[in-house]
Amino acid sequence: MNESGVSDHGALAELHPNSDPRWDQFVCGHPAGTVYHQSAWTQVLSETYGHPPLYLGLLSSDGRHLAGVLPFVFIDSLLTGRRLVSLPFTSYCNPLMPDTRLEEAMRYALGRFRGVEYVELKLLSTPGDDGDNARCGEERPFVSQILPLSGSIHELFRSLHDTSIRQRVRRAERDGLTFRLAGGELELRRFYQLLVEVRRGEGLPSPPYAFFANMQRLLSPGNLFELAVVESNGRIIAAAVVLKGRSTWHLEYSASDARFLKHGANQLLIWECIKRAHQEKATHFDFGRTSLWHRSLLEFKERWHAERHPIRYRYFPDTIKPPQWHDISNSFLIRLNKKLPAAFLQLEGRIIYPHRG
Repeated sequence: MNESGVSDHGALAELHPNSDPRWDQFVCGHPAGTVYHQSAWTQVLSETYGHPPLYLGLLSSDGRHLAGVLPFVFIDSLLTGRRLVSLPFTSYCNPLMPDTRLEEAMRYALGRFRGVEYVELKLLSTPGDDGDNARCGEERPFVSQILPLSGSIHELFRSLHDTSIRQRVRRAERDGLTFRLAGGELELRRFYQLLVEVRRGEGLPSPPYAFFANMQRLLSPGNLFELAVVESNGRIIAAAVVLKGRSTWHLEYSASDARFLKHGANQLLIWECIKRAHQEKATHFDFGRTSLWHRSLLEFKERWHAERHPIRYRYFPDTIKPPQWHDISNSFLIRLNKKLPAAFLQLEGRIIYPHRG
């Protein structure tokens, strides 16, 4: 353990969760803790892309307990620079740390690896946030759409859009589509094949298969991962990865066979996942990050009564010029990718994704 910056409130310290259980104990007990704060999620990112993790904790004044945590991953890329991100390939990861120590924590992280250009935080805005507060960061063209799971499951269902959601769920049930939880490599690969085809249709490269294999291997033992599927006559036609926190479940990756869209396979898949979250006493169901340019997807999620929460990015030092985001939906690369074989997009993903985040 390396310590720095001792003050009346305790020291910042680099922790090692594999040998120190305090990290995950703190996350599980914190009301704002999510699956993304768990050490296993950072391990997934590190093992998939080869980026070193930094688990930064704030010790209590007596040094025995934790008073805050902030996970990072160090990305060393010739294309996108040397930076510390909390966290790459993650919609958001709000610091579980007092505001008064946040800048000190980012300064510590900046000095931990040689040649780091900046530190980047991804912050979910919540009701009551002051947009002028520096902790909130800079607005970016992304939102996370989150459904509160209050009330009974019957009340939840009645609140959903009638024709786009409820009728589709009922049709899926009439057509004999069935929902279940899947496991094992063969079913994970079937999900991945569906995902590759969906992303090819969108002109996007695919994340490496190892990303999902590591999720299944590292998150399942802690009951943080589920692979949900919908079948027709025993064949998987829709599937989704669900990441499970104590209070919030996240639908991060989903895919389906386009030939069964009119049968409501997607709606049945999502609804059954919501039912499971409600049954296990989760308070929110997160539909994942969406760009403001993707209007059809924004509208689809809103038909589930999911509320928009802006995602802001904060950078340290404040003088850094942040990366610029653009609508790429009609770019030349997207149009080209739609014409390429799926295998090429998988190769493209393995090359590109280690530099992203």
